[in-house]
Amino acid sequence: MTTAVIGATGRVGSEIVRGVLARGDAVTALVRDPGKARRAFGEPSGLHIRPTRLDDPRDLAGALAGVRTVFIAMGSTGTEGVLQRIAISAAAGISSIEQVTRLSVLNTSADSLGINQRAHHSIDQFAASTAVPYSTIRPAIFSASLLAAAPEVRASRTWTGLAGTGRMALIDHRDAAEAGLRVLTDPALWDAHHDLTGPAPLSWPEALELLSAELGEPVTFRVTAERQLLDRLTGTGMPAGTAELLITREWAILAGENDYTTGTFQQITGRPPRPAAEFLHDYRAEFA
Repeated sequence: MTTAVIGATGRVGSEIVRGVLARGDAVTALVRDPGKARRAFGEPSGLHIRPTRLDDPRDLAGALAGVRTVFIAMGSTGTEGVLQRIAISAAAGISSIEQVTRLSVLNTSADSLGINQRAHHSIDQFAASTAVPYSTIRPAIFSASLLAAAPEVRASRTWTGLAGTGRMALIDHRDAAEAGLRVLTDPALWDAHHDLTGPAPLSWPEALELLSAELGEPVTFRVTAERQLLDRLTGTGMPAGTAELLITREWAILAGENDYTTGTFQQITGRPPRPAAEFLHDYRAEFA
């Protein structure tokens, strides 16, 4: 049997594909754009790139036939939220599937200020209603979120946002994928939610202090009002719904929802998570 990955070309999904292949196991990447997948992975032995209509339950059922485990790495709102529910429903009807593992987010709750957190909670509730065998990884905000600052940092050595205070234990997406691979492949970790954080909480301004040290020149955080941030984000071409999702994430940070750490990553992998400074060093060229 094999593993199917939905969202196979994203940051976490692509790492899952490579990790499963490195174990010597077979992977089916369910994709809308086969060319993009081939550019990402080439054509290694063990990888089957299957063009799949994720909005078509029949096509999904055919793609998932004979699969043992499924990893889903997609957005939680709008079209992608709908596609996740379609995929979960299809997986629930496939007898060979022993576990669906889904990329979620820390603080998944109906009570969070964050739209993303509430949407992920809704998907969890839907999964429970289908009785699909099910687990999630719930990473904190990714260190890669700092890459959104790169254009402004390159232009002005500033980054503009709402959350000038409030901390979060940023986690490297590569660590989230490593933990996700362990959950996906270890039945002892199935049927549970795994909350993942980086090693220490820090604020956006404190993260920019780390970037300043990496670049050797100061980078500062500039606080703005919600309406001005919305205009800035949509002015770059970002859909208003996506901008609102990011803004509510800022309100959740300000409210202290993310100001804690867990030991789950080390428990799962046997090593500590990467600090944000390591991510910034690895991606230094994006900001220079």
